[in-house]
Amino acid sequence: MNNDNFWFRILFKVKLYEVSGDSFQRLFQDIASYRFENFQSVAPYGNQGDGGNDGWIQDEKRYFQVYGKKADSRDNTAYAVKKAQEDFKKLTALWGNVEKYHFVYNDRFEGTPAPVIQALLNLQKAHGLSESTVLDGRKLEKIFMELTRDQKESILNSIPSEIPDSIDSRAVSEILKHLADNVSSSFGLLQQTAPDFDEKIRLNNLTSPIPDVLRNYSYQTQDVEQFLDKIVHLKQAISEEIKALYSESRNKIPDGEEDAPNIRYVWMVEELIPPAIKNAAHPHSLKAYREASQVVLAKYFEACDIYEHPDTITTS
Repeated sequence: MNNDNFWFRILFKVKLYEVSGDSFQRLFQDIASYRFENFQSVAPYGNQGDGGNDGWIQDEKRYFQVYGKKADSRDNTAYAVKKAQEDFKKLTALWGNVEKYHFVYNDRFEGTPAPVIQALLNLQKAHGLSESTVLDGRKLEKIFMELTRDQKESILNSIPSEIPDSIDSRAVSEILKHLADNVSSSFGLLQQTAPDFDEKIRLNNLTSPIPDVLRNYSYQTQDVEQFLDKIVHLKQAISEEIKALYSESRNKIPDGEEDAPNIRYVWMVEELIPPAIKNAAHPHSLKAYREASQVVLAKYFEACDIYEHPDTITTS
């Protein structure tokens, strides 16, 4: 598997699990602006709002309406159906003839509820539309992966990401800064991986290329240990932060997601990076901190603060 494709795909999935409301709308508009040459985004204005139009391609009479419910909200299929129908009415009233209608829905890879799909098919039949479809997470992922590398990087860096409330980044940020600012002095050939390392990878269903990434960065965990030996008071704080981060990843990424273990890993990598570094979007700083984050995760993976330890997994 191409590692670049893996990281782009998983980072995009992480974004879809994170964004909702206006941030999901901005994400879609960024993608559509790159994907469709004549796409025009629409911002709400006055009492009319956007008139049911979050973006359109005028010469094709193609309109997009975006709905991104909050990640922690209950599924409200009835509301989604109502929104798809009522926004279509607004379109025909304020924007004229509609030939192609797309309901952009952040399903977070759970699948679009059947009533939503049926509502769009009914609109297509009743109004003689040539297209009336849902653009869900998997379709957006496919469109995203067809973009150029520069476009993908621009989209991934354009969405702000906040550290979860359960994480006190002040402790872990000290070791991240240290690792990002200093060249590693560790020599991988002199270090042995913990005996249960591979077993833990297997039991947690981590798949390529994450196991190789963890092994590679595990050769630098000596740098973490040396730093903590000098600043002993951080040990417990950072351990608790990493445990809380992993717990948050399990809440964010459901077990039903086929790539859940890998997506959780990438989510944790991105959440460890300080917002100031991400918002500055300096490629070298971001790269250094992303690598530092993975050294930290490799250290606490080996220490069994993240992912399940073989001893805790029961088999029948």
